[in-house]
Amino acid sequence: MRIMRWCLLIVSCLISIAPPAYAQKKGVLRISGDNAWAAYVDGTKVAEGNNWQAPTVTNFDLVAGRATISVFVHDAEPAAAGKGGFLADIILDNKTYIGTGDPGWICDKSFNKPDRKDGWEKPNFDDKKWEEPVKYEQFGAGIWGFGAAAMRAFLKDPDCTALWVWCGPNDGADDIYFRYRIGTLAVEPKGKLATVWAAAKTKG
Repeated sequence: MRIMRWCLLIVSCLISIAPPAYAQKKGVLRISGDNAWAAYVDGTKVAEGNNWQAPTVTNFDLVAGRATISVFVHDAEPAAAGKGGFLADIILDNKTYIGTGDPGWICDKSFNKPDRKDGWEKPNFDDKKWEEPVKYEQFGAGIWGFGAAAMRAFLKDPDCTALWVWCGPNDGADDIYFRYRIGTLAVEPKGKLATVWAAAKTKG
């Protein structure tokens, strides 16, 4: 009887310290930028493009239910000569849909150069001074609407419902950096908590 009690105690302890079964393990990242972009997952470059009507579609893995998405977008027309735009969505394998325009996306226009080397794309980068993007047209509407049919040929299902965004006026800064955290990081630099799951919306 005593041996059985010890066995039950050990099993109970093992269950209590077992890692949680995260609902989300894989994701798809779909991106377009006017005019060019480079995308990173947890600091590793996973996609780049230079034709906003040909978005990139990338599969990626989450580690313990978490991933940091970082995207650099360059507007090739200087300042007011053109309109910059960034459109992206993330589809997780638990049917969570996260699009630009949803809460949780942040951006930075203070470093208006394409050769940033301060680790901005890495998960532990301190982004507490970054700001929320400005929302523009929804996919399929506005100044980029005429390219929606060509984009859908790359995006396929599900249909994109994200918004085109930019960091401030889209005829201002030309080099913009975006980030989104999936899941919850225990502690960010300087003790800042990062909870972004409230930014996710689930479809179906």
